[in-house]
Amino acid sequence: MYDYFAILWFLFSCMVVRISYDCVDYMLNHHGLIKYRQLPKYRQRYIQKNIVKSVSLVLLLIYAMLMTLNDIYHNKWDNYVLHRIAVMYVSNDFTALLCIEKLPQTTIIHHCISSLFVLASLSLDFETSDIAQAMFIYCLSSASAYIVNLHLAFRFLFDKSKLELLRRSAATIYLLACLCSWSWHVIWACTRPNWTVWHFLYILFLFMIVRDDLVLINHLIR
Repeated sequence: MYDYFAILWFLFSCMVVRISYDCVDYMLNHHGLIKYRQLPKYRQRYIQKNIVKSVSLVLLLIYAMLMTLNDIYHNKWDNYVLHRIAVMYVSNDFTALLCIEKLPQTTIIHHCISSLFVLASLSLDFETSDIAQAMFIYCLSSASAYIVNLHLAFRFLFDKSKLELLRRSAATIYLLACLCSWSWHVIWACTRPNWTVWHFLYILFLFMIVRDDLVLINHLIR
């Protein structure tokens, strides 16, 4: 049965994210960041989006680890909790699609697919669906790389030399998160007793997300 009540959580979370954009805008405008005020509006919105996403991901990661890891270790998947974690995660991507101009094409594809994944997962039972479980693992690994979004925002606000430690940290964490997720998915794919068309579609869409991951990793390590 589709979890329609989770859609209400999704809409509310999108509203919170959008309001948070304005809060970040106010703080950056009133704390002497001349570089920020000189940027075009779409770039300011991009910075707002990444700061908000970084903060929300770290909070969501802590919540998800506290609420799910012990249960998942014992192979217990709470649909109510997982559906709500999923919609809160993707609300950042969906809001960005609606509110931010001139996003890179690979980022747009990434956000569209992640939104599609989450909305589809609301119809799945995490206890029995291996695809839903795989989606959650990818979601969790992506959230663990929250520092990357902070770097994506700060690179427009501070000199490159001042961000070297942040860039290296972001690159290392993101690469490790991706390698862990990709390795888990390879093992997962090789151990499926039965493949359906949905498994093939999931892997196909996942490759599109991985493409954006590779673009971002290349940017961070240059």
